[in-house]
Amino acid sequence: MQKYKKYITKGINESLSNVPFHKKAPIKRLSMLSKKTIPDSNIHAAVHIVDVKNKKISKYSTLHKHNADEVNIILSQGKKLVYEIQLGDETYKVRSPATIFIPKGVMHKADVLSGSGFFVCLILSDKYKTSS
Repeated sequence: MQKYKKYITKGINESLSNVPFHKKAPIKRLSMLSKKTIPDSNIHAAVHIVDVKNKKISKYSTLHKHNADEVNIILSQGKKLVYEIQLGDETYKVRSPATIFIPKGVMHKADVLSGSGFFVCLILSDKYKTSS
């Protein structure tokens, strides 16, 4: 019968530069859940696979905001993945494991500083908009 098979999908490789307010970076991005992949979904989910252990990486994210809440999750083995997170006019160095909640309307950006692991982005709306 498989009536729930439509809710199982593969991640789609997507360049970070295709995301508004982001530039190309040596990070593999997988779009995991969106209206495109599962039309019944009411959230957007993406996973960034990060491995910059011995590389210098330039900043690739610029300040932006959404009309929906966002959750970022930083995961790695140990405390090896480090991000610079800006929320409004405050900047934080955040080490894994960590969760960042970004209320709708808050200007923000995230740039990896060092390490390897996963950066998970969840936007809690299927009809979100991004702006500066």
